[in-house]
Amino acid sequence: MKYLFGPVNSRRLGLSLGVDLVPAKICSFDCIYCELGPTTTLTVRRGEYSSTGAIIGELEEYFTDLESGRSGLVTPQVITLTASGEPTLHSGIARVIAYLKGRTEIPVVVLTNGSLLDDPQVRLDLLGADIVVPSLDAVLPESFAQVNKPAGVCGDPQRLVDGLVAFTEEFGGSVWLEILLVEGINDSEADIVALVEAAVRIRPEKIQLNTVVRPPALVSARPLAAARLQEIADRFGDIPVEVVGNFVGQGNPVGERTAEEIRAMLQRRPCTLEDVSQALRLTEENVARLLGELVGAGKIRETIHDGRRYYQINKSGKI
Repeated sequence: MKYLFGPVNSRRLGLSLGVDLVPAKICSFDCIYCELGPTTTLTVRRGEYSSTGAIIGELEEYFTDLESGRSGLVTPQVITLTASGEPTLHSGIARVIAYLKGRTEIPVVVLTNGSLLDDPQVRLDLLGADIVVPSLDAVLPESFAQVNKPAGVCGDPQRLVDGLVAFTEEFGGSVWLEILLVEGINDSEADIVALVEAAVRIRPEKIQLNTVVRPPALVSARPLAAARLQEIADRFGDIPVEVVGNFVGQGNPVGERTAEEIRAMLQRRPCTLEDVSQALRLTEENVARLLGELVGAGKIRETIHDGRRYYQINKSGKI
């Protein structure tokens, strides 16, 4: 399908059916750690970047197949509205959420960089979701500019914080605040103090503290050590903090999938052999063979990041 992917095992959300609302790489940020690479269209203009009707059509097809018991389909734990960019740029996001809430009891999650939450219309559009996971990587202007490289109108981190505060006050669901730290960029003592003060104002249900796990847009973007992440996690007082590590899920190998399914997964993010095995419920032996064939054919490439081997789509490769 063009807009749906998975279900895949998410490190943060469990078994997730992804809904890709915005084509690559239309975003309001150009984050140095982004696993999708540099932003090609840096914008804050909302629009129907993909057909809302077509997205809903694919979802309806998926639910029909799921209900019919089609072989190989499993019920996801969550449906995640995301994008190969920033999903709140899609002007039809409220329609997609409304369709999902009327069609299924599966919780709806929205992943967002939070840059547009100072807009009352954007906040209104997200009110139907069950969980919203916005990002806040830096509050100090210099660090914010370095790590997120925002579009001009989004360049004030205080504006982002104010939008997060307003949304948390208005939203009836759960807000999980993600903070991603890059070594030497947004992890100074002053940065952490400012982030803690902002989190106290925002009052999220919990914080997901993350670092550079997958191959980033900027090669020099380095992860923090696990011990340092835990030390920072302890600074947030009464707010629960989950340190997001490398995901290890429980799989039930059910046989081979096609190489195209693996390539479609890698189109959205770099993955390890274990990621692919768990997400597609394949044995690691089968995954290793298929990955080897794809590398040999020049369709994907290997990358070593932080001592781990990742596979990602070649930019010239076509799905």
